[in-house]
Amino acid sequence: MLELDHIVHFINRDPAQAVYEWKKYGLKAILGGSHTKWGTYNSLLYFGLSYIEYLAVENLEVASQSENPLISQLLRDSKQFEGFGQICFRTDNILKLKEDLQKKGYHPTEIFDGKRLRDDGVLISWKMLFIQSDGPLPYPFFIQWSQSEHERLEDLKQNGLLPEKQEGQVIESISFVVSNARDVAADWARLFGVSVDSQIKINVGRSDIIFYDKNASNDLMQIHNLKGDRPFLVEINPPISTSPITVLSDCYK
Repeated sequence: MLELDHIVHFINRDPAQAVYEWKKYGLKAILGGSHTKWGTYNSLLYFGLSYIEYLAVENLEVASQSENPLISQLLRDSKQFEGFGQICFRTDNILKLKEDLQKKGYHPTEIFDGKRLRDDGVLISWKMLFIQSDGPLPYPFFIQWSQSEHERLEDLKQNGLLPEKQEGQVIESISFVVSNARDVAADWARLFGVSVDSQIKINVGRSDIIFYDKNASNDLMQIHNLKGDRPFLVEINPPISTSPITVLSDCYK
C-alpha cells in the first residue's frame, strides 16, 4: 500500500530559513543534511512520518552532473520559482512497484540509491523510482526506506525531531493546477489504481490529491501558482492556520 511520503518544496536559499520561518508558527522544522552525490541539501518539516522537504542546491557543479530526475527538475524549476515542485509516495517493495507500472504501460526509470548524512552523524539511506513523462506535469516519484516505518518513527521521536503535536497531524491534501484536470486525474487514478471522485480528486493512502484546471475561478490558485503545472496548496489536519498562509513563496493551511 502506498502512502504519501513527502512533498518537495524547491527553494533558492539556505534550507535553515525554513526552520526559522516555521518557528514563527509554533512548528518544528529540522535541518536535514547534504546529499553530497547530488550537490543538494535540505531541511524537513514532519507531520507524522510524512513531511515537507525544503530542497536547495548546495554545489551547482555536482548538481548539474546528476542523473537523478528530481535534481534535474530542481535545477530547471528553481530558475523560475520557489515553491512546491514534486510529491513522493513510499512503498515497501519498489521492485514490484516498478514491474506493476511497466505492466500498466508507464515507463519507470532505473532505481536510484540515495543517502544523506544527518546533522547528528546518522547515515540515512533509501531507494527512489521515477516515471518518465513528456508532459508539463511530472509524475510523482516513489521511495523505499532502509528502515521500517516503526524504526523511522521511533528514531524521529527519540531524537527530538518529531514533536508530539506534529506526530498527530497528517498531510490531508495537495492541490494542483494543471492544463487538463480531468485527463490528469484519470491518468493518475490509473497509475495508483484508484478512482476519481466528482470533485476531480483522488485518494492515495491518507491523503487526497485535488486537480484544478488553469482557468478555474480559484483566487488562491491564481495568486500562488504562476509556475505552470505544479502543486499550489498543502493542507494539514488539524490545520496549522485558520486561513491559508504563505511560507517561502507557497501556500499552506
